[in-house]
Amino acid sequence: MKEIDLTALGMLSSSTKAVLNKETRLTDLIGEQHGFLNLDQAISGKANFPIEKRQDLVKVLKTDYKKYGIHEHALINANIDALLDPNTYTVTTGQQLHLFFGPAFMVYKLISCIKAADHYQSLYSDKKFVPVFWLASEDHDFDEIKKTPLFGSQYIWETNQTGACGRFHLNDIDSVLNPLKEKLSNDSKAMAVLETFSKIYKTSKSLSEATIKLTHQLFADYGLLCLDADNPLLKAHFRTILKAELLENKSEASFNAFSQKLSDSQLSLQLKSRPINLFYLKGNVRARIEKDGEIYKVVDTKLQFTKEEVLAEIETHPENFSPNAVLRPLYQECILPNIAYIGGNAEINYWLQLTDVFKLYNTETPNLVLRQSVWMLKQKQFEWLAEKQIQIEQLFNLKSEKDKLNLFSNSNNGEEMETYLIQFLAIRDQIQQYANREKLPNMKTLIEGGKAFEKTLKEVQKSEIQAKAEKNERNLNKLEQIQNDGFSLQNIQERTTYSLTFLINNANFVNNCFLSIYFKPGCGFFLNN
Repeated sequence: MKEIDLTALGMLSSSTKAVLNKETRLTDLIGEQHGFLNLDQAISGKANFPIEKRQDLVKVLKTDYKKYGIHEHALINANIDALLDPNTYTVTTGQQLHLFFGPAFMVYKLISCIKAADHYQSLYSDKKFVPVFWLASEDHDFDEIKKTPLFGSQYIWETNQTGACGRFHLNDIDSVLNPLKEKLSNDSKAMAVLETFSKIYKTSKSLSEATIKLTHQLFADYGLLCLDADNPLLKAHFRTILKAELLENKSEASFNAFSQKLSDSQLSLQLKSRPINLFYLKGNVRARIEKDGEIYKVVDTKLQFTKEEVLAEIETHPENFSPNAVLRPLYQECILPNIAYIGGNAEINYWLQLTDVFKLYNTETPNLVLRQSVWMLKQKQFEWLAEKQIQIEQLFNLKSEKDKLNLFSNSNNGEEMETYLIQFLAIRDQIQQYANREKLPNMKTLIEGGKAFEKTLKEVQKSEIQAKAEKNERNLNKLEQIQNDGFSLQNIQERTTYSLTFLINNANFVNNCFLSIYFKPGCGFFLNN
């Protein structure tokens, strides 16, 4: 295992680095004690989290876990029950719902969340911290999740379903499972892992249910709770913000104003806001709400509401309204006693843009924590890099063949032999001139011997150039093979290699990662696979 500072790889945005380092240009905008930067403040902000919200949260969790038949787990039940205690807080991460547990960073993200909760527990023994996976079940960007790249092929979920992806049924999941099974049919170990996924998909009524079951199977023993907040009981606690967003359109102005401040301080931006940052969510529809005069229209549908009608809809069916990326974090913080959000680089960026939106709606913010990044290497790759004295960090910024060749001590193409040849010719000429001046005997033999040795040196040089070219080619091929495994900024392994690949190759993949990764924001790990 090797630890690396992620800032050294050049893969973090200016905003994320500003959060990690509590840079002055950021603290001048929000203050050093802001919850985004200060854990104590984040905890203090949730100290009086309403008991009725805790009760509804526990009710939803217990209902779902029982409905999905995964309610008989002592640690999970203890963590759910603990949420009723005013001294219990959540540590949360979230993600879109991918098939087969998605890209590998999904595993690392959840482990980062669990490790963060454990770390806070060691700091505050009088409190309890529970890790929570927030399912982005209302996300409707199916194009983002329908493709699963595995073993050199793309497996595409062929479905005509629309709307929130978490609600998708899995009746047509065979469009992915069958070709994948055919591909892996000769690998008994792979088929066993795939059968586990297949069984869960075949016995689940929705993608959300299947994702919760899979997550439970992999992470229940670490105490991780799964929350699908696409729920009327939880949405009811978001009514006030829903109404304000529809009637007053204040979040866009606050969002844009603070985003401009970040930009003026040369800090990166991620999101754009809309006048209304809500979708209408019902059945197979999740579409933007726009105001046209006094009418609220659901884009690309015939649905529309008057002011009175939309307020009545919020009152009776708050579950029919879904926040976009600008308001989703507020919904999360509204219904969870949450003190830390574990996110990736892009997430840290857009949460930061929401600083004044949180303030506008009097919602306390969590501490922002960059998740761990992980790269898996084979032991032989570790050894080869060590033998060549190549630091793993160097792999990420190699732009040309010359850059790569410079990593190898044998990368010269006969230059040293060329130097010796020039020196030899100069000495040979001096000797011949001396012999000619002094009229030494055997002059002819001396000249022929010099020519013969020159020829020999040139042949040696040519052989050396050829041998080193072949060796360099082997080294370059090996280096590029490692880079192609995800060791370049254009090809990040944890995003391009899917969890299923590692789960098939190593039955203890999750546990091995859990034992190797530790809590250290801004830190990445290179692990043996």
